[in-house]
Amino acid sequence: MLADYMDLAGTEIVNSARAAVYARARGVPVQCDPCPELPAALGDMPYVDPATDGAPWYDRAVPESAGVLGLLGLSVAGFDSAPVSREPTQLIGDGAALGPVRRKHREIAYTALLIAVDEGSLSYGLEWLSSTLQGSACGPATCGGDEMCTFSCCPVDGERELRHLYDVGLLDWPQVTDTQYLAGGAVLAKVTFSLAAGTPWIYREPLATRSEGWVPLGDGEIVPFTDPDQVYDQCLTPRPCLDDPLCPPPALPPRPPAPVSPCFPTGLDDFRRTRIQVSPLEQPSWLETVPVLEVQTGSHEMRRLVVRFWANPQGNPCSDYNDPCNACTDINISYLPGGSTLTVDGRVQRSVVECPQEPIGTATTAPTVFGPRGSSMQYPTFSCPTGLCIEVWSRLEFTAPDARARVLLVPRSDVG
Repeated sequence: MLADYMDLAGTEIVNSARAAVYARARGVPVQCDPCPELPAALGDMPYVDPATDGAPWYDRAVPESAGVLGLLGLSVAGFDSAPVSREPTQLIGDGAALGPVRRKHREIAYTALLIAVDEGSLSYGLEWLSSTLQGSACGPATCGGDEMCTFSCCPVDGERELRHLYDVGLLDWPQVTDTQYLAGGAVLAKVTFSLAAGTPWIYREPLATRSEGWVPLGDGEIVPFTDPDQVYDQCLTPRPCLDDPLCPPPALPPRPPAPVSPCFPTGLDDFRRTRIQVSPLEQPSWLETVPVLEVQTGSHEMRRLVVRFWANPQGNPCSDYNDPCNACTDINISYLPGGSTLTVDGRVQRSVVECPQEPIGTATTAPTVFGPRGSSMQYPTFSCPTGLCIEVWSRLEFTAPDARARVLLVPRSDVG
């Protein structure tokens, strides 16, 4: 992974290209040659100086901030191995039960060079670095972490090489391990710090598929929604072949009932149904993908939203798939207010609803998301290019003409 760039919670922290330009302009020798295409990949204009460019650390109220010349990345560790663990349990006899594979948090260690024109600016630069590495100042990120962005290598177009990590927070505060004083007063401080990613996977940008655009829901076909209990009762389940009808096994103790959506649609009603198709040729062969579902309700409330996924490895028309017994999973939301946006994010396995408030502002709420037949929902993962057929259902009278939805597929990996 590239050590020359990193931002956390939307704030650029390491940018070797910026630091090299500012340092050379002040006569500070920089021996490395950072990625030449990095500023263009970030959408930045040619760098001039911290004050002119509004560098992330520049503060008009703090004059010495103009003397901070940036953070030049030297090395990064923690991306080249998978944080996977397995703890076998020894059996009484020979051998062991392997146990499940689980992923731990990922630890990422940076070594960087903080460049400043004098000791006063260096002191402010360390204060800024320590503060910004703590992430978002408000909201759930104080416990849950933030999004971190970096590049897998020197970027060409800025998207193909971009990588995202989630639930990232500071693990070890910045430590100065070496300080050099140059002629003219400039100071170079070697700094180390480490971060922890609670979500261990490394995510790419969403796939450029035909389904990544918004799909209008108000134009979906009108279809009756049949009683799902009757449909599911017809699903075939394998029967144990050793059950003796003349000597049935003893009954097991009853399990506590699992919570079920009280508003899962049953009976008959008219719904809007919209189909989204993803070709298996649009998915990578060796990377897992996770879906990110977004629904905008439009001008009025939405009720009884059902989003259903089928695997479609042959790329057949989605009209061929209508058997809920063969669906990969369902996503069920009972109610969404008008003007709201639902995001069911498989990257962090969290769901949020954003609602505009009067006169200004946005309220964010975690909805209760149910799965097939209104039971608990598990976030789906597609481990191979299955292709997808996705259906979006909602009650006809509660589907606004301007309602819309989209599904993004995001590749992920254990190493980068």
